[in-house]
Amino acid sequence: MANEENEVYLTKIQNLLPSHLLVQVPKLIPHFQKLEALVPLPKELPELLKKGIYFALLQSVVRLLNRETDPLLPEIVPEYKELVRTIIETYESLKPEVESNWLDECIQFGDKSAYHWEWKHFDSKELF
Repeated sequence: MANEENEVYLTKIQNLLPSHLLVQVPKLIPHFQKLEALVPLPKELPELLKKGIYFALLQSVVRLLNRETDPLLPEIVPEYKELVRTIIETYESLKPEVESNWLDECIQFGDKSAYHWEWKHFDSKELF
């Protein structure tokens, strides 16, 4: 059931997505079905927070795929939990308004996080 709800939520928010993420939605749904099972979100999140989490997750998965890194590698999956935790804490601290740049910031955070994860788990080992 969670997979169907997840797909419906991605469909629900897709009209809010920037075009670079919108074109990726069909390709992302299978990844999100697996990710949702591995990284369950807390229930009853405020809508703006939930959108922010999804936007950050979407961008991080897109970035990893674009860099030819499997977004569901065992090293990466725990990082999503940390991403969600950080976004929730930031949301509770900032209490952003709907008209703020919250969603754009979440996308940027997801993008930067994916770069960091890849460096942390793979590139840094090659350097040392």
